[in-house]
Order: sequence, then C-alpha cells, then structure tokens
Amino acid sequence: MRAWLSGLLAVLAVTLARPAPAATVETLPCHGAPSSYKLLVTTTGLRSDHGYLVANLYGPERKKWLAENGWLAVWRDPAMRGEETMCLYLPAPGRYALVMFHDANADGDLNMGPFGPKEGFAFSNNIIPILTAPSLSSALFTVGPGETHVTIRLRYPPIM
Repeated sequence: MRAWLSGLLAVLAVTLARPAPAATVETLPCHGAPSSYKLLVTTTGLRSDHGYLVANLYGPERKKWLAENGWLAVWRDPAMRGEETMCLYLPAPGRYALVMFHDANADGDLNMGPFGPKEGFAFSNNIIPILTAPSLSSALFTVGPGETHVTIRLRYPPIM
C-alpha cells in the first residue's frame, strides 16, 4: 500500500512541478478564399453531433432566393450539439441572406416531409416562416469590412 501511495505522490510531484502550458487561442478555420470580409455565424439549438451543419449563402437577387442552385456558396462543418460557430470569408461587402440547416443524416439535403422540413433549419435574422418561405428582404443582413457576427437559432419540426 505504501509503495502505491509513494508512486502516486511521485507522479503528482512531477506533474505539479511542470510549468503550466501557455494559454492557446483556438483559431477557427474559415471557409472560402481569404478576404477582408469575414462572417462569423453562431448557430444555436443543434440537437445532436450527427451529420453536418450546412450554410447556404444568398445574395440580394430576389430571383435566386431559395431557387435550385441559386445560392452564392454552400459550406458545411461537422455538427456539434448545442452551439457552433462557422467562419466564412465573403468576396465583397454587401447584403446577404443565410439558410442554415442540420443535415443530421449527412445526405447533403434538407429533407422535406408533407408539412415542411424534417431536419433543423433557420433563416438569417431568425425569420420564422409561417405557411410559406420568408421573403428575401426579411432575411437580408449587411456585411462590411472586418468581422460581421450573426446568431441564428435552428428550429426543428415537432415530432409526430
């Protein structure tokens, strides 16, 4: 018993004698070509670590809003339950809109059912669609030089 206790104390003494590691700042990997326009999107409400968090970026063109392949860019990161921040480089300042969704089954699509999305989703400005998709003007936000921060809360369909 004493040998065990002596060994434990020796390990603790060595561990405590080491200098503390320097504090590190984790750099968020940023999607896209580096530019002076960085968008940090914090998405809250992710229900699981399964699949991906997907960001679809749209510009101010109304005809492309929510149209098939109408987005300017699509990015995805592994999903992290709770809150996740995604870093995106944008090509220029301007007005943009986002559609975020939790691709929980990792099939690359926002799966739809007869009553709408079957996976968590959200629009920029936290617009909540009622019976129809939100207008582009309600989802647009402005990006200028430096960092722009946006927070979006995912909404999941009720379990039926």
